Amino acid sequence: MSNPDLTQFYTCYIAAINARDFDFVAGLIHDDVLMNGAPHKRADVLASLRGIAEAVPDYRWNVQDLFVVDDRIAARLQNTGTPTKAFMGNPATGASLNFMEFASYKIRDGRFAEMWFLMDGIAVADQLRARGS
Repeated sequence: MSNPDLTQFYTCYIAAINARDFDFVAGLIHDDVLMNGAPHKRADVLASLRGIAEAVPDYRWNVQDLFVVDDRIAARLQNTGTPTKAFMGNPATGASLNFMEFASYKIRDGRFAEMWFLMDGIAVADQLRARGS
């Protein structure tokens, strides 16, 4: 895939997860994928995404920066939403979230082969605690 193709690939992925079109997303992920360095199945990745959507029904991934080099994608995402269930180990308090995520991916044969992400868990805890106090 060329860089413009991977840019479009990732843009479609973000649009699909924001639309909760997990059937479409399933086609973008290899059967076996590394997620944060550990081997997982496609179903594990989908379960993780569904879990986020279940805990935070209005969760949105918003791409702030996107970098594509060869078969690699890196993104800085601004994530927003209001948890209705526990999220990232924190109880739902009615507070809305607005926090950063950094993600890196390796694409093989037109699908995600590696998915790395780092979410600002401290910001999540601080924002939920501020409302819950």
